[in-house]
Amino acid sequence: MSNEKGKIPKLFSGSLNDLTKPGKKKKEDKDLKEEKKQKTLYISLDTNRKLIELYAEEGRRQSRIVEDAVDLYYYLKKALGERKFDELMEVVKRENPELLRDYMKRFKA
Repeated sequence: MSNEKGKIPKLFSGSLNDLTKPGKKKKEDKDLKEEKKQKTLYISLDTNRKLIELYAEEGRRQSRIVEDAVDLYYYLKKALGERKFDELMEVVKRENPELLRDYMKRFKA
């Protein structure tokens, strides 16, 4: 048997109990988790900042559209007068482009 011991390399010199014990957590694992949280937080903050900028730009764009629409509404009402403006709004509410074109042709003359 001593010959066989010499031929087979010894892989583990501890006891069988050492093999079945759960491993100790390394301190590095906790540090890596903390580092990952920080990286995620930085990415989230950066992403949030970009989203806020996009929403702000979209908000400004929509604000300009609304402002233009209000101006158009006001000046059309002033130019056409109350009765003709109400007629125009009735045609617009029908959402029929051809009908609106025909109606608008009356104003060209």
